[in-house]
Amino acid sequence: MKQKKLKAKKKGLTAAAVAGGSVVAAVAFSPVLGVVGLAGAAYLGYDWFSYRVKNGLRF
Repeated sequence: MKQKKLKAKKKGLTAAAVAGGSVVAAVAFSPVLGVVGLAGAAYLGYDWFSYRVKNGLRF
């Protein structure tokens, strides 16, 4: 169970980091880069959420 929680934590941190980087890219460089990054962050967030649901992990 601890391995599943650790993997879920890593997935969540990755999704949050990508979302944060996308916001910075949108502000600093180009809104197009931000939108592309946020699309990737949305996928990673969905992957994190579905992993937690499949393994019965609570929030």
